[in-house]
Amino acid sequence: MDKNNIFGFHSSFYYFGLQHLVLNMYNYIKDGIDKNEKIYVCMAPGVYSELIKYLSDICGFSYIKNFNVHKMIDYYDKLDLTEIRTKLSKHIDEIIENGYSGIRFIIQTDYVILSSSREYFIDFNRSILYIISGLKVSSMSLYDFEDYLKHKYIIDDEIILESYRVHPYRLYNGSLQNCCGLSHSK
Repeated sequence: MDKNNIFGFHSSFYYFGLQHLVLNMYNYIKDGIDKNEKIYVCMAPGVYSELIKYLSDICGFSYIKNFNVHKMIDYYDKLDLTEIRTKLSKHIDEIIENGYSGIRFIIQTDYVILSSSREYFIDFNRSILYIISGLKVSSMSLYDFEDYLKHKYIIDDEIILESYRVHPYRLYNGSLQNCCGLSHSK
């Protein structure tokens, strides 16, 4: 695995509390900025605000954009996967023309589920690898492990097991690790 090039990676991060999330996303986003990548995050407004407080010291906000979850849902509902891939490819070309090397998407799972449905998220998450394969883009889904261990309100056994199925990589101890032995197909 080339840790300097994560394009095409569909990874996961299991966080325990807001501070754990912010600390790890700070480092992950800083790595993307250091590699001149555009960073798109889809997070609950409060989580995004907390993250931005910490990131303000390392970059101008031209690198980071919080994208609208409802726009993402709308695209996924109205377009087939090939159309989404084509639109994304054109957007990547524009991003590269503007001087970036590629894109990192970071998606807060529970925020997407609350904004749509569990079924939507599971289907969408299964499709990401196809959508980004071969493009200068990576995607990371964030899972609230505190909810999973304590309550299972949103992140329950089904969501966690599905995450193990669809993510070939996970962020662990500050770096992306290959999840060997897992099935990575639909």
